[in-house]
Amino acid sequence: MGFKSALMCAFGVLLISNWWFAMFSDSGAGQMARAMSKKAAHGKNFFSLGLPSAGIVFLLTGLLIFAGGSGVFGAFMITLNYLILTFFILMVLSFLPFSLPVWMYPEYHLARRERVRAERLARGEVVKMPSSGRVAVEAQRLEQIVREREAAQRADKDSSR
Repeated sequence: MGFKSALMCAFGVLLISNWWFAMFSDSGAGQMARAMSKKAAHGKNFFSLGLPSAGIVFLLTGLLIFAGGSGVFGAFMITLNYLILTFFILMVLSFLPFSLPVWMYPEYHLARRERVRAERLARGEVVKMPSSGRVAVEAQRLEQIVREREAAQRADKDSSR
């Protein structure tokens, strides 16, 4: 029972980490996960709702298998079963074409990170830029715009003296 539960938990963690990278990271793994979600045949809700739900289903199922093999029964097992059923229903619902709140989509978080990066650049703070991909190109373009504005402002100050 230990190997099956560990395998289920590991797969659940893999799905959840893939979702996390797509939602909250500008790294290469995040860019790859976002690109894969755009190429997939299922709707965009699957990546926002279905993937974390599937990861939690696998994680809880692994915990359920482990707990069942360890002789744990009662309210804990019933609670795990209801949680698994709830997240499974969420995963199935993610295939339906309905709109989720905007903050549940990776594009919202990417735009928010770019906006925060631009604001910090405009204030003159040191900002860690993404190293590769479309986000890096956009960040470099943004940094160039801020530098050009600063140079224009310095030129205006020098010419007014």
